[in-house]
Amino acid sequence: METAPAIPGELLSRLAQFGRLHILDTTTSTNDYAFGLAPAREPAIVVTRHQTRGRGRFRRRWFADDGSLLFSLLLFSAPGSPELAALTQLAGLALCLAVERVTGQKAQIRWPNDIILDNKKLAGILCETRRDAVVVGVGLNVNQTAFPQSLNDAGSLRQATDRAWDRFILLDAFLVEFRLWLDRARKGDMQACLKAIKDRSAILLRRVEVRSFLRRSVGTVIDLDSDGRLVLRLDSGRLVLLSAGQVRRLR
Repeated sequence: METAPAIPGELLSRLAQFGRLHILDTTTSTNDYAFGLAPAREPAIVVTRHQTRGRGRFRRRWFADDGSLLFSLLLFSAPGSPELAALTQLAGLALCLAVERVTGQKAQIRWPNDIILDNKKLAGILCETRRDAVVVGVGLNVNQTAFPQSLNDAGSLRQATDRAWDRFILLDAFLVEFRLWLDRARKGDMQACLKAIKDRSAILLRRVEVRSFLRRSVGTVIDLDSDGRLVLRLDSGRLVLLSAGQVRRLR
């Protein structure tokens, strides 16, 4: 259900520069809603207060409440567009830079799709594609003062700064940064993008455990490749490329 936005007209106009804006009270998933808009063949931004079926990677349920910023950005493939894994890293970079620009807090990317602040999970990113439609979904913990006990690794901007933040200002900052870095990637400047991503990495040159459905890998992260894959040197010395997994830093 669409609702009238209680945000300034000037900010609404800036947001609308990035695509048709859909502000909802409740939806099943902003990613699914965004894909439903794909036949119109125009970029769109979907923002909601509540999701009834919000999800992360591997279709895990994503926790969100009134303190969350929940949105999806609908794009379409273009020449030079990065692969989905690299797009996730670009979105992570844009979100880190947006958070720093608005709040002064320096967040980091925990490959492949988490944003952390003070070792707490601040945000999750889910990029998906259907034909040439691409959706970048983001859930950012903004104004929560507490989380369920089962989410003891979660944190919010309010907890980190002891003040509330305007979610639409954070959205605006993300869109500005994301468009900047996506344009650079599409124009062939992926090396500059990779350098910025690596500068924000929480795991580069760290010893980690990476778990996927089929295997567990332990080693040191030595690089990220241009497709957003993790280059891991296993304890055995062998190098492996990983495109997905659950990462845990080891001491």
